[in-house]
Amino acid sequence: MDEKPKSISTKKGQVYINKHGILIQTYHENTDLTLEDAKADFESYSDLCKDCKLPVLIEMENVRSVERETRAYYSSEEAKNYITAAALLITNPVNRIIGNFYMGLNKTAFPFRLFTEKKKTIQWLKKHLSAKQKNGTKGSTN
Repeated sequence: MDEKPKSISTKKGQVYINKHGILIQTYHENTDLTLEDAKADFESYSDLCKDCKLPVLIEMENVRSVERETRAYYSSEEAKNYITAAALLITNPVNRIIGNFYMGLNKTAFPFRLFTEKKKTIQWLKKHLSAKQKNGTKGSTN
């Protein structure tokens, strides 16, 4: 029986499911996100969690910029096919600007928040797991 992957490397970072069942998206240093990257991210989410939706934590510390089309795609109805909620973990002033800009201009099809502390981010995202996911298989640690 094939076991589904717990971690996927993308061109600009890594996606994995943590021990709580939350998708974690990290990026390489000085990343500029494009629409192509967003589509690759969602493909990774789908590969990690076939036929299910999970909350996602996007760690923004290495992100320099996000194209307008990319922000729109992350907020789209299509995004709702992959995720139940999204949180941006912001760690510096540039991330805060990107996050606030995103929230101000893009209405998401799912719950969305900005956080500065990972622990609080995880606590909030855990509320957006289904009952089955809360009791199901866990991914890698973090």
